Amino acid sequence: MACARGSRSRALLALALTCTLCGLAPRAAYACGAGAGGAAGISGCSLAEHEEEARPKWRVGVGYAFTSTGLHFSSGLRVDEMRHGSVVLLDYSPLRRLTLETGAGPFLGGSLTTPAGRYPLAPGLASALGGSWRLLDADGAIPFTLLTAQLSYISSSAPPGTGYNAFDLRLGAAVGWTVGHALAPYVVGRAFGGPVYWRYQGAAVTGTDDHHWQVGAGLSLRIGRVDVFAEGVPLGEQGVTAGAGFSF
Repeated sequence: MACARGSRSRALLALALTCTLCGLAPRAAYACGAGAGGAAGISGCSLAEHEEEARPKWRVGVGYAFTSTGLHFSSGLRVDEMRHGSVVLLDYSPLRRLTLETGAGPFLGGSLTTPAGRYPLAPGLASALGGSWRLLDADGAIPFTLLTAQLSYISSSAPPGTGYNAFDLRLGAAVGWTVGHALAPYVVGRAFGGPVYWRYQGAAVTGTDDHHWQVGAGLSLRIGRVDVFAEGVPLGEQGVTAGAGFSF
């Protein structure tokens, strides 16, 4: 499933990354939101409290992911898999360094290539649940460091009527620098695992990815409350993800 999940993970990862990476760039400070007015209200509002009160705590994002990987099953079967997926994510940041996320969206399809031929993966459902922790903020020569975790699930069929279900749990870290308070190039590494359940030629089989890791790089751009990102992963489980979001 690792691969299956890898694909979907990417779809989810794409989303997860979208949400996660939006937190990489520093956020602007806003004026104190004292509602009652008057000297007492102003003097009692510290800069830190102002920023915490005014900072965006929610984010809505959408992401797309393409993955290409290999799967091996308990029966000795090996399959080449390609997948396309998308997810809509909702993020919540109860703390400046912590972001929690949940999301779901359409699995767009793909293919499984076996020794007996190619099986198309039908459109289905992708979902994700995860979070991120900003371990270090960028400060001069010190890069930002972001830790991520995500649990994802994908449901499809190949061929029609034959269920294909993949689960994935992955842990990752992204390290990069923020340029001009807006642009954030980064490198990323992840480790993951989880089963893929399928029926091949009438027999139930359980599989996993050929690779349980991936290494790549990406770029995140934030303009005001809007962020966009793109990422390429050439090593391990291969893929491309992209997304955008709005914080409020």
